[in-house]
Amino acid sequence: MTTPRKVRWLIAHEPQELFVRTARAFSQELEKRIPGQIAIEIVTVPEYIKEHEGSKNLQTILDENLDKQGVAVEALFDALRDDIQMSQTQVSVVGYKDRAFHALDLPFLFDNHEHVSRVLEGPIGEEICANLEKVSDVKGLAFTYSGGYRVVGSNHKIEDLADLASQKVIVSNRGPRADTFESVGVEPVVVSPHLWGGYDTVPEGGAANAIETTYLRFKGTHILKTNHSIFMTTILTNKAFWESLTAEQQTAFEESAKITARIERQWAIADAEKFEQDALANGIEITELSEEDTKTMKHKSRYTYLKFDAENNRSDLIKRIRLS
Repeated sequence: MTTPRKVRWLIAHEPQELFVRTARAFSQELEKRIPGQIAIEIVTVPEYIKEHEGSKNLQTILDENLDKQGVAVEALFDALRDDIQMSQTQVSVVGYKDRAFHALDLPFLFDNHEHVSRVLEGPIGEEICANLEKVSDVKGLAFTYSGGYRVVGSNHKIEDLADLASQKVIVSNRGPRADTFESVGVEPVVVSPHLWGGYDTVPEGGAANAIETTYLRFKGTHILKTNHSIFMTTILTNKAFWESLTAEQQTAFEESAKITARIERQWAIADAEKFEQDALANGIEITELSEEDTKTMKHKSRYTYLKFDAENNRSDLIKRIRLS
Protein backbone atom coordinates (compact mmCIF):
# COMPACT_ATOMS: atom_id res chain seq x y z
CA MET A 1 0.00 0.00 0.00
CA THR A 2 1.33 3.43 -1.00
CA THR A 3 2.02 5.87 1.83
CA PRO A 4 -0.03 9.08 1.46
CA ARG A 5 1.95 12.16 0.55
CA LYS A 6 2.08 14.60 3.47
CA VAL A 7 0.84 18.11 2.76
CA ARG A 8 1.39 20.73 5.47
CA TRP A 9 -1.35 23.37 5.88
CA LEU A 10 -0.29 26.44 7.89
CA ILE A 11 -3.05 28.00 10.00
CA ALA A 12 -2.05 31.59 9.37
CA HIS A 13 -4.60 33.67 11.24
CA GLU A 14 -7.11 33.89 14.06
CA PRO A 15 -9.71 32.74 14.94
CA GLN A 16 -7.80 29.50 14.71
CA GLU A 17 -10.84 27.25 14.87
CA LEU A 18 -12.30 28.77 11.70
CA PHE A 19 -9.17 27.96 9.74
CA VAL A 20 -8.72 24.51 11.25
CA ARG A 21 -12.23 23.44 10.29
CA THR A 22 -11.63 24.67 6.74
CA ALA A 23 -8.45 22.62 6.44
CA ARG A 24 -10.24 19.56 7.79
CA ALA A 25 -13.16 20.02 5.41
CA PHE A 26 -10.73 20.30 2.51
CA SER A 27 -8.98 17.11 3.61
CA GLN A 28 -12.31 15.27 3.69
CA GLU A 29 -13.29 16.49 0.22
CA LEU A 30 -9.88 15.55 -1.16
CA GLU A 31 -10.12 12.06 0.30
CA LYS A 32 -13.39 11.52 -1.58
CA ARG A 33 -11.66 12.23 -4.89
CA ILE A 34 -8.18 10.74 -4.48
CA PRO A 35 -8.46 8.38 -1.51
CA GLY A 36 -5.24 7.46 0.25
CA GLN A 37 -3.02 9.74 -1.83
CA ILE A 38 -2.75 12.89 0.32
CA ALA A 39 -2.56 13.39 4.09
CA ILE A 40 -3.19 16.97 5.27
CA GLU A 41 -1.12 17.94 8.33
CA ILE A 42 -2.41 21.06 10.11
CA VAL A 43 0.35 23.32 11.48
CA THR A 44 -0.27 26.44 13.59
CA VAL A 45 2.06 29.43 13.51
CA PRO A 46 3.35 28.78 17.08
CA GLU A 47 4.13 25.19 16.08
CA TYR A 48 5.88 26.37 12.92
CA ILE A 49 7.90 28.93 14.89
CA LYS A 50 8.99 26.26 17.38
CA GLU A 51 10.18 24.04 14.52
CA HIS A 52 12.45 26.84 13.32
CA GLU A 53 13.91 28.02 16.63
CA GLY A 54 17.44 29.33 16.39
CA SER A 55 17.14 30.46 12.77
CA LYS A 56 15.94 33.59 10.99
CA ASN A 57 12.44 32.26 11.25
CA LEU A 58 8.91 33.51 10.96
CA GLN A 59 8.70 34.88 14.51
CA THR A 60 12.01 36.74 14.19
CA ILE A 61 10.85 38.38 10.98
CA LEU A 62 7.61 39.46 12.58
CA ASP A 63 9.18 40.67 15.84
CA GLU A 64 11.75 42.79 14.03
CA ASN A 65 9.30 44.36 11.60
CA LEU A 66 5.99 44.84 13.37
CA ASP A 67 5.78 48.46 12.20
CA LYS A 68 6.33 47.68 8.52
CA GLN A 69 3.48 47.05 6.12
CA GLY A 70 3.62 43.77 4.25
CA VAL A 71 6.04 41.93 6.54
CA ALA A 72 3.51 39.24 7.37
CA VAL A 73 3.08 38.71 3.65
CA GLU A 74 6.75 37.93 3.11
CA ALA A 75 6.84 35.70 6.19
CA LEU A 76 3.88 33.70 4.92
CA PHE A 77 5.12 33.49 1.35
CA ASP A 78 8.58 32.44 2.57
CA ALA A 79 6.95 29.59 4.47
CA LEU A 80 5.00 28.59 1.37
CA ARG A 81 8.23 28.55 -0.63
CA ASP A 82 9.96 26.47 2.03
CA ASP A 83 8.25 23.60 3.87
CA ILE A 84 4.56 24.58 3.80
CA GLN A 85 2.41 23.43 0.89
CA MET A 86 -0.93 25.11 1.72
CA SER A 87 -2.40 27.90 3.79
CA GLN A 88 -5.35 30.25 4.07
CA THR A 89 -5.07 33.95 4.82
CA GLN A 90 -6.71 37.34 4.27
CA VAL A 91 -7.10 38.82 0.81
CA SER A 92 -5.69 42.02 2.33
CA VAL A 93 -2.44 40.15 3.04
CA VAL A 94 -2.28 38.53 -0.41
CA GLY A 95 -3.01 41.96 -1.89
CA TYR A 96 0.55 43.02 -1.14
CA LYS A 97 1.55 40.60 -3.90
CA ASP A 98 -1.32 41.41 -6.28
CA ARG A 99 -3.48 44.48 -5.73
CA ALA A 100 -6.48 42.80 -7.36
CA PHE A 101 -6.99 41.03 -4.03
CA HIS A 102 -7.27 44.42 -2.32
CA ALA A 103 -10.17 45.25 -4.63
CA LEU A 104 -12.22 42.63 -2.78
CA ASP A 105 -11.92 44.81 0.35
CA LEU A 106 -13.66 47.79 -1.29
CA PRO A 107 -16.73 48.96 0.65
CA PHE A 108 -20.21 47.83 -0.33
CA LEU A 109 -18.77 46.07 -3.37
CA PHE A 110 -21.18 43.14 -3.15
CA ASP A 111 -24.97 43.32 -2.98
CA ASN A 112 -25.40 40.08 -1.04
CA HIS A 113 -23.87 36.65 -0.46
CA GLU A 114 -25.24 35.33 -3.75
CA HIS A 115 -23.43 38.14 -5.55
CA VAL A 116 -20.21 37.17 -3.76
CA SER A 117 -20.56 33.55 -4.91
CA ARG A 118 -21.16 34.58 -8.53
CA VAL A 119 -17.96 36.62 -8.51
CA LEU A 120 -15.68 34.33 -6.51
CA GLU A 121 -16.76 31.09 -8.19
CA GLY A 122 -16.92 32.57 -11.70
CA PRO A 123 -14.43 33.90 -14.26
CA ILE A 124 -13.45 36.90 -12.13
CA GLY A 125 -12.42 34.78 -9.16
CA GLU A 126 -10.50 32.44 -11.44
CA GLU A 127 -8.79 35.40 -13.10
CA ILE A 128 -7.70 36.91 -9.78
CA CYS A 129 -6.26 33.58 -8.63
CA ALA A 130 -4.52 33.02 -11.97
CA ASN A 131 -2.87 36.44 -11.86
CA LEU A 132 -1.36 35.69 -8.46
CA GLU A 133 0.70 32.91 -10.05
CA LYS A 134 2.24 35.43 -12.45
CA VAL A 135 3.65 37.63 -9.69
CA SER A 136 4.50 35.12 -6.95
CA ASP A 137 5.42 31.53 -6.14
CA VAL A 138 1.91 30.91 -4.81
CA LYS A 139 -1.30 29.78 -6.46
CA GLY A 140 -4.78 30.80 -5.27
CA LEU A 141 -7.37 28.02 -5.22
CA ALA A 142 -10.58 29.49 -3.79
CA PHE A 143 -12.06 32.27 -1.65
CA THR A 144 -13.46 31.90 1.85
CA TYR A 145 -15.00 34.28 4.42
CA SER A 146 -13.52 33.32 7.78
CA GLY A 147 -15.49 36.00 9.57
CA GLY A 148 -18.14 37.38 7.26
CA TYR A 149 -19.14 41.04 7.25
CA ARG A 150 -16.90 43.66 8.82
CA VAL A 151 -18.29 45.78 11.63
CA VAL A 152 -16.91 48.26 14.18
CA GLY A 153 -16.17 46.94 17.66
CA SER A 154 -15.74 49.03 20.81
CA ASN A 155 -16.23 48.93 24.57
CA HIS A 156 -18.74 51.77 24.49
CA LYS A 157 -21.86 52.29 22.44
CA ILE A 158 -21.46 54.03 19.07
CA GLU A 159 -24.89 55.35 18.17
CA ASP A 160 -24.67 56.30 14.50
CA LEU A 161 -22.47 57.54 11.66
CA ALA A 162 -22.01 60.96 13.28
CA ASP A 163 -20.88 59.27 16.49
CA LEU A 164 -18.58 56.99 14.52
CA ALA A 165 -16.91 60.06 12.99
CA SER A 166 -15.70 61.06 16.46
CA GLN A 167 -13.86 57.75 16.95
CA LYS A 168 -10.36 56.58 16.13
CA VAL A 169 -10.76 53.18 14.47
CA ILE A 170 -8.01 50.58 14.10
CA VAL A 171 -7.68 48.97 10.67
CA SER A 172 -5.06 46.37 9.80
CA ASN A 173 -3.75 47.90 6.58
CA ARG A 174 -3.79 50.91 4.35
CA GLY A 175 -5.79 50.97 1.15
CA PRO A 176 -9.56 50.46 0.78
CA ARG A 177 -10.15 49.70 4.46
CA ALA A 178 -8.51 52.85 5.80
CA ASP A 179 -9.92 54.88 2.91
CA THR A 180 -13.45 53.71 3.72
CA PHE A 181 -13.32 55.24 7.18
CA GLU A 182 -11.62 58.42 6.00
CA SER A 183 -14.42 58.92 3.48
CA VAL A 184 -16.95 59.30 6.31
CA GLY A 185 -14.76 61.48 8.52
CA VAL A 186 -13.32 58.75 10.74
CA GLU A 187 -9.64 58.76 11.67
CA PRO A 188 -8.20 55.31 10.91
CA VAL A 189 -5.31 54.04 13.00
CA VAL A 190 -3.38 51.70 10.74
CA VAL A 191 -1.53 48.72 12.16
CA SER A 192 0.48 46.17 10.20
CA PRO A 193 -1.28 42.93 9.28
CA HIS A 194 0.04 39.94 11.16
CA LEU A 195 -0.28 36.19 11.09
CA TRP A 196 -0.88 35.50 14.74
CA GLY A 197 -2.25 38.40 16.72
CA GLY A 198 -5.09 36.81 18.62
CA TYR A 199 -8.61 38.20 18.61
CA ASP A 200 -9.48 41.84 17.94
CA THR A 201 -9.66 44.03 21.03
CA VAL A 202 -9.66 47.77 21.66
CA PRO A 203 -6.26 48.62 23.19
CA GLU A 204 -5.87 50.55 26.41
CA GLY A 205 -4.06 53.88 26.36
CA GLY A 206 -6.19 55.96 24.04
CA ALA A 207 -4.42 55.32 20.71
CA ALA A 208 -7.81 54.22 19.39
CA ASN A 209 -11.26 53.61 20.85
CA ALA A 210 -12.74 51.26 18.25
CA ILE A 211 -11.59 48.60 15.81
CA GLU A 212 -12.68 47.28 12.44
CA THR A 213 -13.48 43.62 13.02
CA THR A 214 -16.04 40.88 12.45
CA TYR A 215 -18.47 39.27 14.87
CA LEU A 216 -16.32 36.18 15.31
CA ARG A 217 -13.01 38.01 15.71
CA PHE A 218 -14.05 40.61 18.29
CA LYS A 219 -13.62 40.44 22.04
CA GLY A 220 -15.48 43.41 23.53
CA THR A 221 -18.89 44.68 24.58
CA HIS A 222 -20.32 46.83 21.76
CA ILE A 223 -20.63 46.48 18.01
CA LEU A 224 -21.81 48.97 15.40
CA LYS A 225 -23.21 46.79 12.63
CA THR A 226 -22.01 48.60 9.51
CA ASN A 227 -21.50 45.54 7.26
CA HIS A 228 -19.34 47.77 5.07
CA SER A 229 -17.23 44.99 3.55
CA ILE A 230 -16.63 41.27 3.83
CA PHE A 231 -13.63 39.71 5.57
CA MET A 232 -12.38 37.41 2.81
CA THR A 233 -9.59 34.90 2.84
CA THR A 234 -7.94 32.76 0.18
CA ILE A 235 -6.88 29.14 0.12
CA LEU A 236 -3.31 29.12 -1.18
CA THR A 237 -0.86 26.49 -2.36
CA ASN A 238 2.87 26.38 -3.07
CA LYS A 239 3.26 26.61 -6.86
CA ALA A 240 6.23 24.24 -6.98
CA PHE A 241 4.22 21.70 -5.01
CA TRP A 242 1.27 22.24 -7.34
CA GLU A 243 3.38 21.49 -10.39
CA SER A 244 4.53 18.24 -8.77
CA LEU A 245 0.96 16.93 -8.61
CA THR A 246 -0.54 14.73 -11.30
CA ALA A 247 -3.33 16.11 -13.48
CA GLU A 248 -5.82 13.98 -11.54
CA GLN A 249 -4.55 15.34 -8.24
CA GLN A 250 -4.66 18.96 -9.45
CA THR A 251 -8.27 18.52 -10.52
CA ALA A 252 -9.08 17.00 -7.12
CA PHE A 253 -7.40 19.89 -5.32
CA GLU A 254 -9.27 22.50 -7.37
CA GLU A 255 -12.65 20.81 -6.92
CA SER A 256 -12.09 20.25 -3.21
CA ALA A 257 -11.01 23.85 -2.65
CA LYS A 258 -14.08 25.29 -4.38
CA ILE A 259 -16.49 23.00 -2.53
CA THR A 260 -14.76 23.64 0.79
CA ALA A 261 -14.86 27.39 0.21
CA ARG A 262 -18.59 27.24 -0.50
CA ILE A 263 -19.17 25.23 2.67
CA GLU A 264 -17.00 27.61 4.71
CA ARG A 265 -18.88 30.68 3.50
CA GLN A 266 -22.15 29.08 4.56
CA TRP A 267 -20.65 28.27 7.96
CA ALA A 268 -19.63 31.92 8.36
CA ILE A 269 -23.15 33.12 7.54
CA ALA A 270 -24.63 30.68 10.07
CA ASP A 271 -22.04 31.68 12.68
CA ALA A 272 -22.97 35.35 12.27
CA GLU A 273 -26.66 34.59 12.69
CA LYS A 274 -25.97 32.64 15.89
CA PHE A 275 -23.71 35.40 17.19
CA GLU A 276 -26.54 37.91 16.83
CA GLN A 277 -29.01 35.59 18.53
CA ASP A 278 -26.69 35.04 21.50
CA ALA A 279 -25.17 38.54 21.70
CA LEU A 280 -27.20 39.97 24.58
CA ALA A 281 -26.83 36.81 26.64
CA ASN A 282 -23.08 37.07 26.09
CA GLY A 283 -22.96 40.70 27.23
CA ILE A 284 -22.60 42.20 23.75
CA GLU A 285 -24.81 45.01 22.47
CA ILE A 286 -25.22 45.31 18.69
CA THR A 287 -26.33 48.66 17.27
CA GLU A 288 -27.41 48.47 13.65
CA LEU A 289 -26.50 51.36 11.40
CA SER A 290 -29.71 53.03 10.21
CA GLU A 291 -30.88 52.76 6.62
CA GLU A 292 -30.22 56.48 6.13
CA ASP A 293 -26.70 56.29 7.58
CA THR A 294 -25.96 53.20 5.51
CA LYS A 295 -27.03 55.04 2.38
CA THR A 296 -24.78 57.97 3.34
CA MET A 297 -21.83 55.69 4.07
CA LYS A 298 -22.29 53.89 0.75
CA HIS A 299 -22.40 57.19 -1.14
CA LYS A 300 -19.38 58.77 0.54
CA SER A 301 -17.25 55.65 0.43
CA ARG A 302 -17.62 55.28 -3.33
CA TYR A 303 -14.68 57.66 -3.66
CA THR A 304 -12.54 54.70 -2.60
CA TYR A 305 -13.35 53.11 -5.96
CA LEU A 306 -11.99 56.15 -7.80
CA LYS A 307 -8.88 56.25 -5.64
CA PHE A 308 -8.27 52.53 -6.03
CA ASP A 309 -8.61 52.79 -9.80
CA ALA A 310 -6.32 55.82 -9.98
CA GLU A 311 -3.64 53.96 -8.04
CA ASN A 312 -4.05 50.56 -9.66
CA ASN A 313 -5.88 50.96 -12.99
CA ARG A 314 -8.53 48.46 -11.93
CA SER A 315 -11.75 50.21 -12.98
CA ASP A 316 -12.64 47.38 -15.35
CA LEU A 317 -12.33 44.83 -12.53
CA ILE A 318 -14.51 46.88 -10.19
CA LYS A 319 -17.13 47.42 -12.88
CA ARG A 320 -17.22 43.73 -13.77
CA ILE A 321 -17.65 42.77 -10.12
CA ARG A 322 -20.47 45.27 -9.65
CA LEU A 323 -22.28 44.02 -12.78
CA SER A 324 -21.85 40.30 -12.07
